[in-house]
Amino acid sequence: MEKEESVTDVTDTEFSLLQKGALWLLFIGSSFLVFNVAGYNSFIPVDLILLTRICVVGILLVPTFILFRMEGAWNKYWKLSFSFWIASIGLLLAWLFGRWYNLIPGLSTSTLEGVAVAKVAEVLPIVLAILIGTWLVERDYSPIFVRGGDLRKSLMLGIVALPSSLFPFVVLGGLSLSVGLETIVSGLPWLCAFSFSNAFMEELMIRGLFLKKYDTIFGQKQSLFLTSIIFAIFHLDIIGITDFLSFLGYFSIPLIMGLIWGYIIQRSDSIWGSVFAHAIADIFFVLVLFGP
Repeated sequence: MEKEESVTDVTDTEFSLLQKGALWLLFIGSSFLVFNVAGYNSFIPVDLILLTRICVVGILLVPTFILFRMEGAWNKYWKLSFSFWIASIGLLLAWLFGRWYNLIPGLSTSTLEGVAVAKVAEVLPIVLAILIGTWLVERDYSPIFVRGGDLRKSLMLGIVALPSSLFPFVVLGGLSLSVGLETIVSGLPWLCAFSFSNAFMEELMIRGLFLKKYDTIFGQKQSLFLTSIIFAIFHLDIIGITDFLSFLGYFSIPLIMGLIWGYIIQRSDSIWGSVFAHAIADIFFVLVLFGP
C-alpha cells in the first residue's frame, strides 16, 4: 500500500493552467540552454564553445542564488534551479577535462575503441559533477534515483522494455547490416563501455536530476512527458536534421524511448532499469554507426 502511494500523481503546489504552460516553456527553454547551447550542438563555433559554457554557468547561478535566499514557497524551487546549474557545470568540466584521450598514442575516434574511450572521458566529469553536487545538497542519492527504490522491479521493467530498444535500430537501417558475430564479440567490451557510460550519463542528467522535481509541480504524467520532450530535443541537434520528415522521425524515436525509460524510473523509483534498457539501445545504435 505504501508503495502505491509513492507513485500517485500528486503535486505539492497548485498552479493555474496558464502558469503551468509558462513553466513548461521555461523548463524546456532552460533545458535547451543547458543541454544544447552549452552542451551538444552543431551551431556554436568551436572557438566560442568554452565561453558559451562559462556564460551559461554564470547565468544559471543567478536564479539559483536568488531562490535559495528567498523566503516562503518559492524557496523550495532553488534545488530545481541548482539541478540546471550543476548540469551546466558538468558540461563545462567535460569540455575542460574530458578530452584527455587525445593524449593516448595511436587512439583514433574513427574506431570503436577510440569512440568508447572518448565517451568515457566525456561522461566522467558530467557524472561526477552531478553526484558531488547532489550529495552536497541532499546528502543522499535517492532524489536522483541512484540508490533506494525497487532495484529488482527496475531491472525487470528494463528487461521487459528491451524489445523497444530494437525500434531505433530498425528505423536507422539496422536490419540491412551484415556485421559478423566474431566482430561483435571482439568489440563487445568497447560497445558496453560506450553504451553504459552514455546511458548512465543521459538518464542521470535528463531524468535523474529532474523527474522528482517536476513531479512536485506537474504530477508524474506531465513530468514524464516534459522530460521526454526535453530528451527528444536534446538528441535532435546531435543527429542533425535536414528536412521536416527527418525531424518528425528523429524527434519521435527519442520521445518514445524517453517515455518508456522515464516510466521505468517512476514505477520503480530506481534509475538502473532505464540505464540498462537505454544502454542496450545504444549498443544497437553503435552497431549501426560502425557496421558495414
